[in-house]
Amino acid sequence: MLKGLLPVASNTELPKQTEVVIIGGGIIGACAALMLAEKGIPVCLIEKGEIGAEQSGRNWGWVRKMGRVEADIDLSILSERIWETLDIRAGYKTGYRKNGGIYPCDTRAELDEWAKWKRDVAEPRGVDSIILTKAQLEALLPGGKRDFAGGLYTKSDGCAEPLWAAPAIAKGAQGKGAKVFTNCAARGIETSGGVVSGVVTEKGRVGCKSVVLATGAWTRLMCKHLRLDFPQLRLLASVMQTKPLDGAPDICLGASDFSFRKRADGGYTVARRNANTTFLTPDHFRYFLHFLPTLHEKRKLVQVRGGLSFFKAWRDGMDWSEDQKTVFERTRILEHAPAGKTLASGVANLKAAYPVFENLEPEQTWAGFIEGTPDALPAISPVKRVPGLVIASGFSGQGFGPGPGAGQVIADIVTGATPSVDISNYTFDRFDTA
Repeated sequence: MLKGLLPVASNTELPKQTEVVIIGGGIIGACAALMLAEKGIPVCLIEKGEIGAEQSGRNWGWVRKMGRVEADIDLSILSERIWETLDIRAGYKTGYRKNGGIYPCDTRAELDEWAKWKRDVAEPRGVDSIILTKAQLEALLPGGKRDFAGGLYTKSDGCAEPLWAAPAIAKGAQGKGAKVFTNCAARGIETSGGVVSGVVTEKGRVGCKSVVLATGAWTRLMCKHLRLDFPQLRLLASVMQTKPLDGAPDICLGASDFSFRKRADGGYTVARRNANTTFLTPDHFRYFLHFLPTLHEKRKLVQVRGGLSFFKAWRDGMDWSEDQKTVFERTRILEHAPAGKTLASGVANLKAAYPVFENLEPEQTWAGFIEGTPDALPAISPVKRVPGLVIASGFSGQGFGPGPGAGQVIADIVTGATPSVDISNYTFDRFDTA
């Protein structure tokens, strides 16, 4: 269990009927619950473990527009506006603040690529990203020892605290009438005449008109149980939380081989950037052709490992009966030991680049599973083959910052409103071709 995760008290009595059931208590499910509750819509948020205990509580905490691809940036712009309101709306602190974000560049070619992104993507949308020269970067972050060519800087970007955010928002949703149930695994989604009619949980059935799957790395399994195809693979990302450190920069920085963010407690979240691990599973072979272009492009950034995880994934992927204990109850919180060597190299790279971090002391380390899609874009859309079902998953390691925007879009879809951003890039049906 993550040290410092804000607890959320579970509601006790599962209702027989509600309007909307959200499965998954991460940042996206919590935001959707809050926004539906604000509209007076009866909603239940169901989480097999604790709110925010998986990747929503294990990420870096960045809230950024910087570097987003054109197909995805509008959701981040919407999310930023919502982040600015969440502490007041929820009544609890998410830790959101604007401390700026920067990508230092090792080469001139990399800097030129970001200059093109700035011109083509950021400027037309009024995003305040700027290109820093070598001298400007050194003035912003004095004392560095690495010979960066310059950097991409976005003053209006910021961060929030992953250990606070999803729980704070879920508690806020409760305060507005939502029911939140923790340690309550959803076993399946019921349909009547092909239309969503309820959710079966380990604690009983809840009838409903709409179901939102915001189940992160578990979405592939939930879809498979519904005979839906969702190509999704898991990546392990390792993170270190440090003890408080004085005198170091208060900014979100991502270099090619390390990253850091100052936390609200004065410590830092540190990671080895561009270095994730994937453990071979049957789905790697099933979806090999789907992911082949991405694998070719990112082959130096992902370590592929075999082992017993293959057989565990095979067992977990077997279909189940909804009247028996499921994998969701066997694995309340999906976690894994962090990749120690990967983390150590990230910390070493950080210290070499910025000696002010030389005396970093670790507080805790953890790892979380990112869910990736072939095009690295999420699905945020209704499912045509199952009316009443909405899926919000596949954010490919970038779901924390855009989470509030995704929650707003989910609320739009469920209530029949026009989505707050164009969701044509996020259709589930681009994957499910059956």
